[in-house]
Amino acid sequence: MQTQVNETPSGIVLLAKRSGATSFSSLSSIKKALGTSKVGHTGTLDSFADGLLVVLVGKLTRLVPHITGFDKTYLALIHFGRETDTLDPTGELVRTGKIPSRAEVEAVLPQFKGQIDQVPPVYSAIHVGGGKRASELAREGKTAQIPPRKITIYDIKLLDFQDKYALVEVSCSKGTYIRALARDIAAACGSCAHLAALRRTQVGPFALKDAAGADDLGDFTIPALTENHAESEEDADSENSFRPAADFYPKIRSSLRDMDASLADFCGFLPVGLSVVGANAYANGRPLKKSYFHYPAGKKIPSAAQLAVFYPNGSFAGVVEKNGSCLNYGFVIPRKSDFTVYTWEQIADGRLNAKWKEQGTALTIGSFDGPHFGHEALFQTALAQENLVPGVLAFARSLSGLKNPSEYAGDVATLSQKLAFFEQKGFAFAIVIDFSRDFAAIQGKEFLSKLIASCNMKFLVEGKDFCCGYKGATDVAQILEFSRQHFFAFLAVAPILYEEKRISSSRIRKALLEGNFSAAEDMLHHSFSLDCAGWDWTQEGDCLGARKSGIQVWPKDGEYRVFAETNEGRVAVQCIIRDGQLRLLPGNLLLNHIIFSLAFTCT
Repeated sequence: MQTQVNETPSGIVLLAKRSGATSFSSLSSIKKALGTSKVGHTGTLDSFADGLLVVLVGKLTRLVPHITGFDKTYLALIHFGRETDTLDPTGELVRTGKIPSRAEVEAVLPQFKGQIDQVPPVYSAIHVGGGKRASELAREGKTAQIPPRKITIYDIKLLDFQDKYALVEVSCSKGTYIRALARDIAAACGSCAHLAALRRTQVGPFALKDAAGADDLGDFTIPALTENHAESEEDADSENSFRPAADFYPKIRSSLRDMDASLADFCGFLPVGLSVVGANAYANGRPLKKSYFHYPAGKKIPSAAQLAVFYPNGSFAGVVEKNGSCLNYGFVIPRKSDFTVYTWEQIADGRLNAKWKEQGTALTIGSFDGPHFGHEALFQTALAQENLVPGVLAFARSLSGLKNPSEYAGDVATLSQKLAFFEQKGFAFAIVIDFSRDFAAIQGKEFLSKLIASCNMKFLVEGKDFCCGYKGATDVAQILEFSRQHFFAFLAVAPILYEEKRISSSRIRKALLEGNFSAAEDMLHHSFSLDCAGWDWTQEGDCLGARKSGIQVWPKDGEYRVFAETNEGRVAVQCIIRDGQLRLLPGNLLLNHIIFSLAFTCT
């Protein structure tokens, strides 16, 4: 369950390709800026064109096929009266014709909207008979028979018309050749043309204005493009003509962005969140369980799907393949957190971080079902020990539930919530103990000896009523004596009171069962929250519903105001609990959101 460090960058870079450079050569700037060779673009641009390249870096290169299929938007400069063999400014002149009027061009554009058949250019990368590219055959002097293909033009606008030039904006599907579109528009006007300039401004949700180097591109207007035409032709022959500004590489580094839930949905993935426990299991390749994940509310979960997985902090974690009830890894992006979670077995095997062990640790131990304000002195004391690494030992669930399961109403907090709390407080690591029969048989002094040997424990802080070991036989007095013999510091702190009684998880649980959220919040020092990991949300009219599951205590039946913590932020809704079922109103506010938890207010 140990956290790994991600040294190779993974993410998305938006790059403004310049005219005259190939898409492949443009990637060199990203490779230099990020110090990696693992990059892949999601759709090329011809060398004469400029504009947006969406580049995936590191492990995100596996997502190239998903983004390649995005719709795109272009600005195109059509030069009427002159057709080249390549249909662009790099080709040889093969035909001349009349110059249509603005009215003629505007009249034919509507026929190109919608789904149309388009014959790709002869000079294209399409494979034809014999497996060769059409462009290879054309260079050999052979005629390639390219069948038409279905494409979709969502919108096409004439932005400007001057002399023999038309400036158009085109929004289209994958596979559209703007060169061929220029050819066909001219043909519909009874003329011929080639594409004089092209700029890609949008790829799916990505915009050129957000790309590194976008400010360095010139104006894409008829006067600007025609005045600089001669200069552009000279630059097109020189890959070395471009000299990036001093801040270009830093711009690329700062522009590296992560995958987010909305983009994952756009790519056709089902975005899901990981619980803290699930995140540790996932990051270390352990078998996956449904309870590790938060699924979108109100969305029917298909039997077969690709899940885009996100860590509790919202960072992209990779892809999981879902096939029925089976969950299998696609690929994993390691976490960027220093907080580490160990099992007791790993600690007993001496697997604590070697540097931490050498430095020495300050520990506190407990069930920590809350955690609540009564634990605060323990946490603050352990964290305050200078030059020692702070760690916490916690049980996977409350011991009360293990001892009397039939009479137990549930834990105040899940293990995921406890681990998230420990990380937020500033602990370097947590050790999770499953209270097995073998663990229960360990004597108190044997348990402490293991902590000294495996963690180099130099400081321990506990409450004055703390005890450990077989049947809780080792109390504070014995621990104090043991600490003197084995040279570690031990401190026992007084309990924290609320309304003149010691704060405890039992008192908080009782308050929750009575619907007294004000008292529970006073003792917890935060709102009580239900952890929604693994819940099956169903839509029932304008409600979202779920059945009781997990180890947590649920408030008594009634109507409550709650805040749903989601991937889109906090949403206030009404919560109705009846007979082990929970409904949220209005559920339409949360449809397709990933609901991580429900926080009950004291009002």
